[in-house]
Amino acid sequence: MLPQLPEDVSLLLSTLNNHGYEAYIVGGCVRDSLMGRTPHDWDLTTSATPEEVKTCFPHTVDTGLAHGTVTVVLHQNNYEITTYRVEGDYEDCRHPSYVSFTRNLAEDLLRRDFTINAIAYHPAEGLIDLFGGQKDIENKVIRGVGNPDQRFQEDALRMLRAIRFASQLDFTIEPVTRNALQKNAALIQKISGERIREELGKALQNPYPSRLCLLWESSLLPYLFGEDAAEQLHHAQQSILDTLARLPPGTALAFAAFLDPLPDMVAKAFLKKLKFDNQTLRTIRTLLSERQTELSPDPTSVRRLLSRLGIKRGIALFTLKQAQGNPNAPACLAEAERIFSRGDCLTIGDLAISGADLLALGYPQGKALGDTLQALLDQVLAHPEINQRPLLLSLATSALSGQKSF
Repeated sequence: MLPQLPEDVSLLLSTLNNHGYEAYIVGGCVRDSLMGRTPHDWDLTTSATPEEVKTCFPHTVDTGLAHGTVTVVLHQNNYEITTYRVEGDYEDCRHPSYVSFTRNLAEDLLRRDFTINAIAYHPAEGLIDLFGGQKDIENKVIRGVGNPDQRFQEDALRMLRAIRFASQLDFTIEPVTRNALQKNAALIQKISGERIREELGKALQNPYPSRLCLLWESSLLPYLFGEDAAEQLHHAQQSILDTLARLPPGTALAFAAFLDPLPDMVAKAFLKKLKFDNQTLRTIRTLLSERQTELSPDPTSVRRLLSRLGIKRGIALFTLKQAQGNPNAPACLAEAERIFSRGDCLTIGDLAISGADLLALGYPQGKALGDTLQALLDQVLAHPEINQRPLLLSLATSALSGQKSF
């Protein structure tokens, strides 16, 4: 299926053409269109230099001039337009030593990673496919453009990208490209943790997790985790793949499932290297620290776990354990749903009284106040029906006078 261009994209192409420049859509949007998928982004490439692109449109943003990229703002949408370019040697296996612009589309396509991403399209010219990308899409194959060895040595992140595309599209990696991946696996050590996190996270959450066996077969794991941890992941491969296949999308869930077989220190060191945002990192660490937690669908137990971990992380734990085959997890999720429907108290903030009420009763400011609120919450978690202001005030008054202790 040929790409069906949105009006804005057609306008961008025609505007550049009317100013005397070549312009095409390129990359993932072409690939997805040929596969009958809806593109999420529309990337354009052109013979115009960044400065020339800027003269063609009234509203542009300099997002990557050194690499030839200008963002055009059209009808409140952003579109990246990149000048045809050739790149110098990749001294760090990630960034070219220099970038120079060219007027030759073929030279630009040659620098791209895989044939399926190296197809350009213009409505008046059709598909520009110099490396057999259409055939590889039909055969569901990932193949490096030109010399795969060179492509991976230019940018070692492409090795993880190959695996990510395989699990995203349900493709295989053709033998020459696969051999080049294994041969160059050690170069992944040159890639920053943030970039590894991005690609590995996408791979773990894709719709064809069975294709992730390529990650184990790629020789990358020893360089990502060390020999001992890689061996542990190898032993747990099928269990991990089965769990990922049952999980809903979610970065924290995916990484927790993947790292589950590893010792805490190894998992924590890897997570630190990947530099997650704090919220995601805390969730993954919580899920890993709760690996040995016994689940009980008893309402009080479910309330206590949700109160202790927080609602989102508690649900994530039930979801992960369900995907791992824990027999009690489905009942825990069902009970959690009933708890939410009833509006049961789960936090101190949900209590029918507050710290101000305790101060009014004569409680001193400080630790005793917090301890009393926590003790009241513990009572309410076991007996949610007592979360009523008069009852809690009575309990607090009795405790203050020494008539009753929590």
